[in-house]
Amino acid sequence: MIAVLLFAGLYLSDYASVKTSKKTIRRSYFILLALFIVWNTLAVSWSAWPNPNDIIQLVFGWIDPMIH
Repeated sequence: MIAVLLFAGLYLSDYASVKTSKKTIRRSYFILLALFIVWNTLAVSWSAWPNPNDIIQLVFGWIDPMIH
């Protein structure tokens, strides 16, 4: 859970550059942040919820046999 909060803090540290952007960019910035926090909190606290690494392996897993 500490890692989720750490990465959320890093994400928020970029807010200075987003603050001067258009309203739609700011809105999408916070929507993405909320989705990130919810997704990773569920991945940390609920074992059945897929973490982002599982999703990446699911989507790009077909490449692995080609590499080896």
